[in-house]
Amino acid sequence: MWFNNLPELPLNEPVIVFTILITIILVAPIVFKKFRIPGIVGLIVSGMLIGPHGINLVESGESVKLLSTAGLLYLMFLAGLELNSRDLLRNRNKSLVFGALTFFIPLVFGFFVAHFLLSYNLLASLLIASMFSTHTLISYPIASRLGITRSEAVTITIGGTIITDTAVLVMLAFISAATQGSFTAVFWIRIVLSISAFSFLILWGVPKISIWFFKNLEGESGSQYIFVLVMLFISGLLAQAAGIEPIIGAFLAGLALSNLIPPTSALMNRISFIGNNLFIPIFLISVGMIVDFSVLFNGFGALIFVLAMVVVAIVSKFAAAWVMQLIYKYSDTERQIIFGLSVSHAAAIIAVVIVGYNLKLIGLDVLNGAIMIILVSCFLGSFITERYGRKLAVTEAEKIPVKTDMPERILVPVSNPATIEGLIDFAILVRELKASQPVYMLSVVPDDDFAEDQILKNNKMFESAISHAAAADTTLSHVSRVDLNVANGIARAVKELMVNKIVLGWNGKITTTNFFFGSIIENLIGSSEQMVMVAKITNPLNTTNRILVSLPENAECESGFNAWLNTLKIIATRTSASLLFSGFENSLSEIRNFLNTEVSNLKIEYEISHSAHPIIDMSKIANMQDLYVVIAARRRTLSYEHYFEHMPRDLARHYENKNFIIIYPEQRAVELQSLSSSLDGLEVSAIQENISRFANRSNLKRNSPDSRHNSLTE
Repeated sequence: MWFNNLPELPLNEPVIVFTILITIILVAPIVFKKFRIPGIVGLIVSGMLIGPHGINLVESGESVKLLSTAGLLYLMFLAGLELNSRDLLRNRNKSLVFGALTFFIPLVFGFFVAHFLLSYNLLASLLIASMFSTHTLISYPIASRLGITRSEAVTITIGGTIITDTAVLVMLAFISAATQGSFTAVFWIRIVLSISAFSFLILWGVPKISIWFFKNLEGESGSQYIFVLVMLFISGLLAQAAGIEPIIGAFLAGLALSNLIPPTSALMNRISFIGNNLFIPIFLISVGMIVDFSVLFNGFGALIFVLAMVVVAIVSKFAAAWVMQLIYKYSDTERQIIFGLSVSHAAAIIAVVIVGYNLKLIGLDVLNGAIMIILVSCFLGSFITERYGRKLAVTEAEKIPVKTDMPERILVPVSNPATIEGLIDFAILVRELKASQPVYMLSVVPDDDFAEDQILKNNKMFESAISHAAAADTTLSHVSRVDLNVANGIARAVKELMVNKIVLGWNGKITTTNFFFGSIIENLIGSSEQMVMVAKITNPLNTTNRILVSLPENAECESGFNAWLNTLKIIATRTSASLLFSGFENSLSEIRNFLNTEVSNLKIEYEISHSAHPIIDMSKIANMQDLYVVIAARRRTLSYEHYFEHMPRDLARHYENKNFIIIYPEQRAVELQSLSSSLDGLEVSAIQENISRFANRSNLKRNSPDSRHNSLTE
């Protein structure tokens, strides 16, 4: 009969196994979400169903173990990658406190139950207690999907996870050494030295290697992704060599790379997409395959034992979150997020149990109890994180001021195929997070007999740019204009598309005899009111450590002051770079007042300067990993300075191999109450508008009860 040729269960043929796994990844979340059950729970339940304790459809052999291990490391890597290092440093004390609480409270609870109620010896009780202290960020993908990974509650939970899991693994090494009689001073010296050397190697070495790699393989997106995977798994391997779990190495690798991979970049999109849709779901399925429901039917005593372990695991983690709420006055929603993320047990608890079982400190009853802890805690953590994560996401969204202005529209005029992707990457970097409009890519074609052919040629050339933007989850719209003059073509497109930000590329051949500014950029800024950014990006922007900003006098009087300042804040946030503002006291005071009203973790410095040649002076301290920003001004405006006249020459000479951006602030027309905008058919000049605006600002400052500026030294 034909069914005699069917493969025997469990299935172990790689193609069949992988087909089943990816089918579950596709179907399970869709089905379970119909019943308002988190997709993560669906993956775990599916693993229970197909596993050796279910219908035994798939063998949990080496292939599943390999993919599962990769998924676990990927999960911890993403947690470190999406964590802003400044957020972690800013909340390091809170992370230490939570790490201590979520380690010691479950440890005390567990030791009391194991030693005094269940009568285990000292070492066995410590090992069982350490099981309750561990947790795995099973529900982290939910927090990532809801966009709350940078909220304080999530940040301290991630930091606490590393602390408590590291402490548990060190305790596990101590118990193992004590059981085998090798617990000596040499043991502690070896542990401390190996962990210290490993941490230094990852946090210092990985960024150095990555900066070199990204500089030399810029634009090689496939190679960059493979490089990131290599760093991830090498870090896990080095952690194992140092005597700690690979998950710690994966997390530190993510943390080391977090400043080099902007959250809006195409590379970050690829990393999170593949992890969240392949590796991590397979890990969650493998967690379900471990669960064995039959342990509940091994007698009434076994049931009571398992229930006791489950209750201790959940109550002790909730107690840690509750104490954190009392100490730092967190809301109930934040407490539940901390609890939901930290209650789930998976890989670490299995590692502890297996070591204890091999050392003959514990028996199958504890192993069965650990399996039920995994089942209940993963379900509970997923539900709690899903429910309260939505509430926290709404709360965080309400903190963002609602803008009543027109939506952001960015225009990128391009003509050189070699610079297209770099300009698009820069436009994506400065783009607001909630921007709904596409990035517009413009090509201006001369109005001659070859215009149609040139448009068709450009359309073909821009196909790769559209694909490149799509990789960063950004819509790119290609627009062509036929005009006798490039600057006029850009200006017309700006008006038709209602653009408010223009991104231009710097011509690297600019010299004092090349009148590029006079022919295109100067004509454009003279005929438009929008913010114009001229970018020259020699080195990858994701390697930026510091942003140096030169301000002209009266920069705060321009109508586009807040807009360019917000753009710099976006760049600094996404590159994790510090900011150094250099300029006049009034401008620096206004910048400080603006940034103090924003929820920001940026490192900001202020330097009072009255230099007549700020571009030349700043070049003396700028290095290859700095981004230099010149806040320029249009002619006849209040902040225009004489050094803008020879700015192209100075930039070409002193910043040949360095990144810089020239920003021309937005210049909106201002309706004056005392004068009409035109008099006898003559337009009121821009300088008159700025003088009036400056006078109004001065009057407001004099009449304000708090007119004195704060000190500018930090």
